[in-house]
Amino acid sequence: MLGRTAVLIIDSDPDARARTSSLLSANAYDTAEAEDGLTGLRQFFNLHPDIVIVDLDVSEMSGWTVIKRIRELSDTPVVVTAAEATNEDVSRSLELNVDAFLSKPLEQHELTERLSAIQNKASESDEGRWVYQRNGLTVDLRSCDVFVQGNPVQLTGTEYRLLTYLIDRRGWVLSHDQILSHVWGSDYAGDRNQVKLYVSYLRKKIENDPHKPEMIVTKRGLGYSFAG
Repeated sequence: MLGRTAVLIIDSDPDARARTSSLLSANAYDTAEAEDGLTGLRQFFNLHPDIVIVDLDVSEMSGWTVIKRIRELSDTPVVVTAAEATNEDVSRSLELNVDAFLSKPLEQHELTERLSAIQNKASESDEGRWVYQRNGLTVDLRSCDVFVQGNPVQLTGTEYRLLTYLIDRRGWVLSHDQILSHVWGSDYAGDRNQVKLYVSYLRKKIENDPHKPEMIVTKRGLGYSFAG
């Protein structure tokens, strides 16, 4: 229904999944359900929900793997649920930009309040979520179009992933290994030349003077920082 928020619930516990779905439906949300991580990921790409609720103990594909796959291409709000949370779980939720971490069994008041807060945040900054525009560089995250001084720039898939990763963490100093892990995957760990090569490609396409970069800044001995 137009105007209703769509929530995808990924949980292998049928009773918990049904309770969450019933609770949300009663509060004017549209819901879809997935009984395992693999099905949930397929549902995510087919349905494009507004919010995803992922249980960490989901079967077939771990909850963290599902979230990581979602984060590779989307900043759709994600709520994590778990019977208990370790310090490592909390740290991973921060690394993956999880929007809320809720303990099971879910309390109706807490869940609806968290979802409402997520919706309000999204509506207040919807354009900011999808379009980056500063210093002559425009990146439309919906269409994957990139412009420099109003002129379209063609990027390869790897160049685009690198650029959006840097933009998403602008102001942070990112090590070569962090960049490799998020853009290329863990199999490329230690291959610093790969990062240097693609940073040089990007600089040639988006910087006014690639030899004196102002957006992708080298932090000697540490990595790179996006200052755009």
